[in-house]
Amino acid sequence: MMVLTRIVSMALAGLALASCVAHGESGRIDPAIRVNYTPYSMDFYRKLMTGRVDVFEGLGRFRNVVQGQVFASDGTVIECSGRRRLDNKIHWVAQTSTRWKIVTQRSGARIEWDYGGDHKRYASKFYDPETGGFDTEILTDNQWIVTNPGQIQDSWPRALADACPGLKLPTHIRINEKQISLRMNELRRQDPDAPIRNFPGSHLTGPGRTGLAASGGRPTTSKKEVWAFLNSQEGNVMRGPRGHGRVFVRGAERSKRHDVWGLKDDGTLAWIADMVEYEEAGHEWLSWEFDDKSVARYRMGDPLPYLPTGHRHATFQLTDELIGKGEPVPLPWMGARYADHRFLFHDKTLTVVAPGETYLVGRWRWTKGQLQVWVDGEEQHAGSVAWRDLARELGVTPTVWTPDTPDRID
Repeated sequence: MMVLTRIVSMALAGLALASCVAHGESGRIDPAIRVNYTPYSMDFYRKLMTGRVDVFEGLGRFRNVVQGQVFASDGTVIECSGRRRLDNKIHWVAQTSTRWKIVTQRSGARIEWDYGGDHKRYASKFYDPETGGFDTEILTDNQWIVTNPGQIQDSWPRALADACPGLKLPTHIRINEKQISLRMNELRRQDPDAPIRNFPGSHLTGPGRTGLAASGGRPTTSKKEVWAFLNSQEGNVMRGPRGHGRVFVRGAERSKRHDVWGLKDDGTLAWIADMVEYEEAGHEWLSWEFDDKSVARYRMGDPLPYLPTGHRHATFQLTDELIGKGEPVPLPWMGARYADHRFLFHDKTLTVVAPGETYLVGRWRWTKGQLQVWVDGEEQHAGSVAWRDLARELGVTPTVWTPDTPDRID
């Protein structure tokens, strides 16, 4: 049991741990506590970026100076960047020596820049589907800042084609003849339709994952938004920070304890933790508990470490099936007491048809991977069944999610 506790602790370690550090308008944070989760999954970033162009501005003396990169499908970065000479004039450098790929880390999906040997760097990119913005956020002196603000598009600016004439681009990338300025503010105005907006799957993000730099360190979401998200995702598969499956299941009515199921790579249950609501030092928290020990905590207002996948977990597919039948069914596993009763499933409630056409009210819920059913006033006779046994009883083979299952974007 101690080994399993350590496994669960490590699996949940991507969540923010306990702290009483206030949200500071200065943007200064403890990065070990307030995690700047990126807004999308690894697969989303790969699809968005592969074969496309990141047009952005430089830093410091290069502020507002247009730079460009192509994320080639072979992992090469095709780049045109301005460099300052000793006489303070800019000269342009074309290069293809760097490689890129998407990796997953504690804060979610990130870009890995590979410069050769052991020289690698990582970047957190924040895509804005409304504008097509594609900004980078970096942590410096415990403060997240926006660096290289830019946009992602399908075309290569004419200005960069002229600045780096020897750069060989992939054949599918056209030259954008409208974008002729090497000043970022002007280039944006020259073709406002160039950025890619509302890329498929961009709705599959979690509350508050808009960048701690963009917010100046202030809260990026609210308790209301977090609970609206969790309630909407109950019974669905979500991804944790490193891409592993998670399922949120509400506790009993008015309870402040809920289930979080961790999924193995084959989609089966790896562990079950209690997610507990509580208040401390003027803040509202969620705590993930295993064996009555808190292994991770999340403070309301920070980016939530879960992303939706658009897929229903196998267990809830079964109750969806029961609800969809629209007719009372027997539940043999409820025991002899209810052998002559029939159960009509609704959303969390039941109509129980007893002998003599007497109608009772009941309830159901999933908990610890089992379906629990009871008749109001007779909770002591509640019955439960494991989801695989229920599947066999119903003659249903639910779809089992794995980390390789593509997100459902329709």
